[in-house]
Amino acid sequence: MILKDLAIALNGKVQDGYIIDVLPILEGRQGDISVLQVVVEGFDELPIYVTATEEQILCVTNLFSKSEISSELLTELNEILLKLSVNIPLSSIGLIDNEYVMFGAISVQSSNDAIAHELVTQSENALEALRALEEFLN
Repeated sequence: MILKDLAIALNGKVQDGYIIDVLPILEGRQGDISVLQVVVEGFDELPIYVTATEEQILCVTNLFSKSEISSELLTELNEILLKLSVNIPLSSIGLIDNEYVMFGAISVQSSNDAIAHELVTQSENALEALRALEEFLN
């Protein structure tokens, strides 16, 4: 129910000058929405996948896969990512299987404005991270 309400509240919302588009993409057995795809206007190539537990909303953006990295630069990239993660507000960088991701979490008690701000910030951070890491990608 959290995600359904969130989808309704955020779809079409303008936050920090950006329009937010929300699409439910995965439904559970009971017909409940389990994943939302959120696209912040201007960051269409970096959708955010949103899921929720009873306590938090988790937002994940795929950045690039390991196969896109020059193998001789992998160790250096990982070191830079560890250092870069500290400087990115409201977001962290991690690895899910072979996919580098940016993620953030926010309380389900947060206002819709705070959640929308987190989504816009994550989109901005993901684009900035990709620009900063261009030299490592094939």
